[in-house]
Amino acid sequence: MNAEPNEPTLSLGENYELKSELNSEYRHHRKDAVKKVIANMTVGKDVSGLFPDVLKNMQTEDLELKKLVYLYLMNYAKTQPELVILAVNTFVKDSDDPNPLIRALAIRTMGCLRVDKIIDYLTEPLRKCLKDENPYVRKTAAVCVAKLYDLNPELAMEQDFVNSVKEMVSDVNPMVVANAVIALTDINEASPQHNIFEINSNISNKLLHALNECTEWGQIAILTAIADYKVSNGKEAESICDRVMPRLQHANGAVVLSAVKNIGVDD
Repeated sequence: MNAEPNEPTLSLGENYELKSELNSEYRHHRKDAVKKVIANMTVGKDVSGLFPDVLKNMQTEDLELKKLVYLYLMNYAKTQPELVILAVNTFVKDSDDPNPLIRALAIRTMGCLRVDKIIDYLTEPLRKCLKDENPYVRKTAAVCVAKLYDLNPELAMEQDFVNSVKEMVSDVNPMVVANAVIALTDINEASPQHNIFEINSNISNKLLHALNECTEWGQIAILTAIADYKVSNGKEAESICDRVMPRLQHANGAVVLSAVKNIGVDD
């Protein structure tokens, strides 16, 4: 593997030392080595030659170490797509890991790789994660669908992933609802017809119900989506205003502005 023109490379000594540490029998040595690789990568050095050695450390229960390896993979996904394919089996395995944080990390990273060859391997893990028992995994999978739609809208529709995200608007977990709204809003903007996500009275009620338990980020997403909804009558407008009004006292200015948009539309 050749470095890009003018891209600094590791010296033979540095390369040998890192390779040895990456293959150490001691986990803390391997972890430190991966951190050194990431540090070199961050300053622009070509460390793609260490790919097989870094990849070996992907199969670990150490979440921090796994995150570092995933970060390395994402960096080389676009320039070295043939290398990333070597990691597919571990991605798929991680998407079925007992630890929900690892399942979510796997599906989020696969969605961020933006490599065509990965898509075929993404569909089944994504399908499972959209129905996962853990809300953190579900909300991560929802955003992954938006990334997949951006890369291959036909596949996202054919596999019924977009409809799965629509169903998440009714999820019992408010953060899953918020992420579903964010994903659907992104998909709607990317759709030529802009008719993927249309809010009606029923959906509006579900979103407002989730509002109280959402984080600030989730509240902004929901309020922004509801602001585009055209109410059917004055009673409905009054009901929405009553439920949105408390947000005018929020400490976060972005939440307040999102609430103001709703009051302005519905008055």
